[in-house]
Amino acid sequence: MLSNTTRIAKNTLALYFRQIVVMGVSLFTVRIVLETLGVTDYGIHNVVGGVVAMFGFLRSPLVNITQRFLNVEMGKGNDDALQKIFSTSLMLHAAVGVLIIILGETIGLWFIENKLVIPAERMQAARWVYQFAVFGFLVTMIKVPFEALIIAHEDMQIYGYVGIFEAIAKLVIAYLLLVIRADKLMAYAVMQFLVVCLIMLFYSAYCWKKYTEAKFSFHYDIALIKELGKYGGYVFGRQLLELFRTQGVNIILNVFYGPVVNTARGLANSVDGAFLMFRNNFAKALIPQLTKTCAGNDKKNMWNLLERGTRLSYFLILIFSVPVLLKTEFVLGLWLKNVPEYTAVFAQLIIIYALINSINALLFTIVDANGKLRTFYGIHFVYLILTLVLSYGICKMDYAPSYVLAIPLPIFLLSMPLRFWVMKKLVNFSIRFFAQKALVPIFIVSAVSYIPFYIINKLLPESFLYSCAIIMASLLWTGIAIMYVGARKNERALAFNFVRRKVFRR
Repeated sequence: MLSNTTRIAKNTLALYFRQIVVMGVSLFTVRIVLETLGVTDYGIHNVVGGVVAMFGFLRSPLVNITQRFLNVEMGKGNDDALQKIFSTSLMLHAAVGVLIIILGETIGLWFIENKLVIPAERMQAARWVYQFAVFGFLVTMIKVPFEALIIAHEDMQIYGYVGIFEAIAKLVIAYLLLVIRADKLMAYAVMQFLVVCLIMLFYSAYCWKKYTEAKFSFHYDIALIKELGKYGGYVFGRQLLELFRTQGVNIILNVFYGPVVNTARGLANSVDGAFLMFRNNFAKALIPQLTKTCAGNDKKNMWNLLERGTRLSYFLILIFSVPVLLKTEFVLGLWLKNVPEYTAVFAQLIIIYALINSINALLFTIVDANGKLRTFYGIHFVYLILTLVLSYGICKMDYAPSYVLAIPLPIFLLSMPLRFWVMKKLVNFSIRFFAQKALVPIFIVSAVSYIPFYIINKLLPESFLYSCAIIMASLLWTGIAIMYVGARKNERALAFNFVRRKVFRR
């Protein structure tokens, strides 16, 4: 049986290499879609989909809740409770699906038609996008318990296969847009909906075949529902405010600056999303083990997993962030024929925020597993509300849109010491251990990777050859810094052995 560390490494590295292919296909797909739809229609799709995502704040918490309760029971060795948790979760998702339809067809539809800045001649197409986004999200909600079950069982290779399928399907859709004669924005919405349906059917069939607890049975356990509701209330609150920060800012930008700025932010988010795929795949491999060690009161392994996971999740983003931050406009120019205004600075700010946020992400897993949520989540609530309020104030004072995306960075950095202090009080978190083992290597690797090439980039003239050389050299140098400064000897040996087996196996 694989050890916990080996299983995490195997799942992470396998998904990591597969995700490189997915990232390349996904970024190329965005370029084709932008060229085909045009700046205005792409911006409409981004902001209308954002309104649907405002109702979609329910999905992510339910994934986390289901996975958390499954992993806690697995950590305790209580297999009998798994089917009850799964069935209860499936019923809750059905109820949430009905709620989504009601909210989407009333408040959401009214907001689309009366508040968003959409050209009159494109309003009908925007309605189509909205309707298929709503029903696509409903299908996604039904998929969530099956997805959580796969994550809880650490069956991560399935994400590699589904991710590749989804990327290829979206690429096919992009090329179909070039040849169809119907309204391209409306056709794009329909085809995206069909892909979501296919993925949901695959996940459900896979779980029904492989896991015994995936067989639905009607369980009306009041105590379990109350426990799920108590825990979920905090998670829902956090997700709701996180959504208001992201999609709320998106709507504010639309109201003050129009859909073209939404296009710039949507493209920047595509760059960020491609990087976050690597971190999220790693998190999927790590979080089940982290939750199980916490539920089993295995403190030593829990803290070791936390600091190792924080370092490696940061490095997974950093290795591609350094070249992109150095040559953002050049990379966007290669990716897109016409780069909308603000896209480069938006991409830089979003990537920097993703790097900083990766330091904080796994702390929530420890808090969630212990169930001590109120104080830690309260700090996060204040941070999110403050970010949204200041974003509105910046727009109201007619500053450039880039200031809006810069606001979360100083607020987040200032709140981080307070989060560490609260963790110390709640779960005896060792700030010194975490700083020495995780934060110091992160800071050193970041400085060693970025500063030398920042200076070189300033000294060299702008040219295609020099830009390509800086990107390749900085990518290689960052990888070396991560392996020999950020990673420990056993982690380095594990990575080399994995590559050796995959590349040179007979």
